[in-house]
Amino acid sequence: MEVHILKVTDLCRVKEWLLVVVALAKGMEDTLQTLDDLISHFLSLDRPLWSNSNDADAFLEAVDELTSTIHGLENTSEDHALLESFDLLLERCSMRLKDEFQRLIATSGFDDNHGDHNIKKTQDEDDSHTFVALPIRDFGIFVDALPEGVATQANRIARRMIAAGFGDICAETYASARRNFIDESIAARLGVDAHMQERFKSASREELETQIMRWIPAIRVVFHILIPSERHLCNRIFDGFTSYSDLAFATACIPFLQLLSFANFIAAAGQNPESFFRIVDMYDALTDILPVVDEAFHHEITALRECLGLSVKGIFVALEKLIRRDSSESAPRDGGVHPITRYVMNYLMAACASRHTLEEAMQLEFGCNETSLINPDRPTSSLAVCFGWIVDVLIENLESKSRIYGHVPLGCVFLINNGTYIIKKVNGCELKVLLGEDWTRAISAKVHQWVSEYRRATWGRAIVILERDIRSGSSSSIVVEKLNHFHNFVKAVCQVQSRWVLVEKQQAMDLSTMVEDLVIPAYRDAIEMLKARGCRGFICST
Repeated sequence: MEVHILKVTDLCRVKEWLLVVVALAKGMEDTLQTLDDLISHFLSLDRPLWSNSNDADAFLEAVDELTSTIHGLENTSEDHALLESFDLLLERCSMRLKDEFQRLIATSGFDDNHGDHNIKKTQDEDDSHTFVALPIRDFGIFVDALPEGVATQANRIARRMIAAGFGDICAETYASARRNFIDESIAARLGVDAHMQERFKSASREELETQIMRWIPAIRVVFHILIPSERHLCNRIFDGFTSYSDLAFATACIPFLQLLSFANFIAAAGQNPESFFRIVDMYDALTDILPVVDEAFHHEITALRECLGLSVKGIFVALEKLIRRDSSESAPRDGGVHPITRYVMNYLMAACASRHTLEEAMQLEFGCNETSLINPDRPTSSLAVCFGWIVDVLIENLESKSRIYGHVPLGCVFLINNGTYIIKKVNGCELKVLLGEDWTRAISAKVHQWVSEYRRATWGRAIVILERDIRSGSSSSIVVEKLNHFHNFVKAVCQVQSRWVLVEKQQAMDLSTMVEDLVIPAYRDAIEMLKARGCRGFICST
């Protein structure tokens, strides 16, 4: 084993190096003491440091010196005890910086001149005042929630805390203070509660309706103004530190996510026809904000729109079930338009006004029964198939109702009235465009079929009397008797059918003309036959 013997000159160099190290250590201890004395002075103050700009500047300079010294020691010193002392001092500084930072960003947000032209105040029954968002036309604005100088000072603190290794605490401190401000802004300025889902789980439909009407304009203000403003502020305070800016922003904006959850609650709880129009309004509101949605919310907005779209389809399924469940024993006695027909057609007319939104929301094909036959010539969009299927179900239900009359002609009149009403409603709005001409012609053909059945069931018997019974009479007296039978039959028909109703005036005129064209020629032929037989006395008497 080779042994190295230190020379005298080597020992001298080691001694010199040790003296330097000792001197440096002594210097670091002095530096620590100096910084500790200075920093302790500031930490002992019972007032905000940022109430005096000189104090704030001096404290930040001391923090910078402390941070720089620690970084230098980490690279050159193995004195862990000394490093730990410096780190503890830095931790004390960071906690004070946290308090100062929190105090700065907790400054009141909106002042009286920020955005009040978009706010109105309503008075509830208990005389308390609620601020509600008005429709906003200019979304290209930022709300400066903090004065410029305050944001600059907050940025100075944030940079020191991040450099000291307390970036996560800084981001959480920011988010905690801003969440309170955001909650207050949503409630006081927009008239909604970020936690409204929990509050309205047991609310009545009217209460939910009111909240939805507040939610819709509020959500537009939130995503067009508040969230971009919050992102802008966050980027200013954490300028140069993207990861901490994103963390602070995402955590601060939790109230906005809670506000979105209300729409999820409505979508899940509102699969009944009465909820349809409000859900469409909510879907439109989300569509409107989609181009400006911050990346942090894009997934939530997309998922929520899909949820509302599924709810819309669920509502149409519920509408179909509502039609099928409608009692078959509830047909109008006079054969008029059934309430379910008015309800469904008016519902579809109103829904059709939002057909472009519905087409987008119903990207998946509507789930009709596998056994249902859909005319291939009918427009094949999901919404067209859905609406056409609902009307088909309605007509099927009406045909079942027509059979409860026990009197075929009245059942036919009932179907004629309802079918004519359906056609009129379709032709009077965009349903005609949606369903197409072929579908309308198919429904018109059904009405003509019901008219033919009415004619056959009512006046076919009259024609039989005129054309068969009278012609087959073996004597004039028998012919006259048959003719009197015809008169009594017509009189009885008129007495019964006078209690029926034809809703459309033109339809009534058309049926009257049809009866005249059918009966009068046959009656005239019967009279001419009696004339030929010499039954003039009867003819004169009639």
